[in-house]
Amino acid sequence: MIKHIYSLQQKQKLILEQLLKINKDNINQKVHSELSPLGWHILHCIFVEATWIRSYFFSDETIVNKFKNLADATKITVDKRHLGLPDIQELKTYAKTFFRENIFLIKKLSSRKIKKKYSINYIINFLNQHHSQHIEIMKAIVNLHNLNFNKNFNEYTQEIVPKEYKFSGIEIPKGIYKVGAKKTELSFDNENPRHEILLENYTISNKLISISEWLAFIRENGYKRKKFWSSHGWDWRTKNNITSPMNWVFKNKYNFSLSTPNGYITPKKNMPVSNISKYELEAFASWNKMRIPHEFEWEVSSKRLTGKFKVWEWSANEFFGYKNFKPYPYKEYSYPWFKDNYFTLKGGSIFSLKDIKRNSFRNFYKPSTRYIFAGGRLCA
Repeated sequence: MIKHIYSLQQKQKLILEQLLKINKDNINQKVHSELSPLGWHILHCIFVEATWIRSYFFSDETIVNKFKNLADATKITVDKRHLGLPDIQELKTYAKTFFRENIFLIKKLSSRKIKKKYSINYIINFLNQHHSQHIEIMKAIVNLHNLNFNKNFNEYTQEIVPKEYKFSGIEIPKGIYKVGAKKTELSFDNENPRHEILLENYTISNKLISISEWLAFIRENGYKRKKFWSSHGWDWRTKNNITSPMNWVFKNKYNFSLSTPNGYITPKKNMPVSNISKYELEAFASWNKMRIPHEFEWEVSSKRLTGKFKVWEWSANEFFGYKNFKPYPYKEYSYPWFKDNYFTLKGGSIFSLKDIKRNSFRNFYKPSTRYIFAGGRLCA
């Protein structure tokens, strides 16, 4: 338990560090219609800790009541989460004070026998995973702030030579395979129950799509050739004038830099492409006469894949509940998003924390989403 408490303290520290990453006047500013402000995510993490530590174990509703009308994700819709938030100084004070007190309360609980549905050890692990996801979203928000407000990208630009995409695949034979979380792992409800599935034989790429390979798609006018795009994808592309990955910033036709949560960096030809939507990946796959893998195909072959956890990897299928799915620890974590135009992503990115880097983990976003650090690989 001591290891998990220390891990939670590290998450609390990382949450506070995000306050330093953008201009203090922009903490509560929305930078995308689908995203809450950075300040909201920090307040939400405070609220969730209070819900599960103070309210659940001590029946202390003080902090939950104080913030529920601002930070409860089940009650406050995304379009209203920028309203009424504390300023940066208040956020710092709340986070430092309540995070520190929560660790004290957890240590106090660890010496007691508690008759609750969820143990203190489970709750600590749940909070570690919850915070890990929000920290990565906060990094995505910081990246958007960098794109919107930091124009000092010229010194990081580099010309990349386009490279033909060459498929190098791993063959997986037809058979019955197990997918989902193992009982030894802490997991979220949508990873369960572990079950058997039948897969036909398939071949999946051993490597992620690289920047230089994506550049070849751009130079071949892949973004402007309707035949490669789905109807929804083409409508989205033309409406939003999408011509390259979201994090590519061009100095001229040939030189560009990459935006990250840590500022701009110089692109390298073998870096995996990221910040692309599922629509874009579909078009790239069509251009190469290939397809995006189903999440089960990715999971079954995952132990043999190279480049895992560098970018989130789009799956072809919508996010859905496994047979005999049971929601926990609360219904709203997964259930509302099943088959509602959300698609599964597997793996993790270089900005993901280790708590969620497991083969059974299922991320989920709309096919138009580009602010997450997502790329992919193909199936023949």
